[in-house]
Amino acid sequence: MIGGLIGGLGGALVFVLKLLIIKMDARISDLVDERDFFRDAAIAGGTHLPDYEEWWLRRHPPQHR
Repeated sequence: MIGGLIGGLGGALVFVLKLLIIKMDARISDLVDERDFFRDAAIAGGTHLPDYEEWWLRRHPPQHR
């Protein structure tokens, strides 16, 4: 019984950590996109920011999702 309880708690902990890692990977991906957007704008001269939605669709075409 104690082994089952310890195994259940261990499984729950691993599940929570896995969810946390997935969430953080998604956030890091968003930050990389934001960094690249502003980097492209700065390389282009920085006087005019491109439309983020169009830029994002060019970078992430719908067929590659």
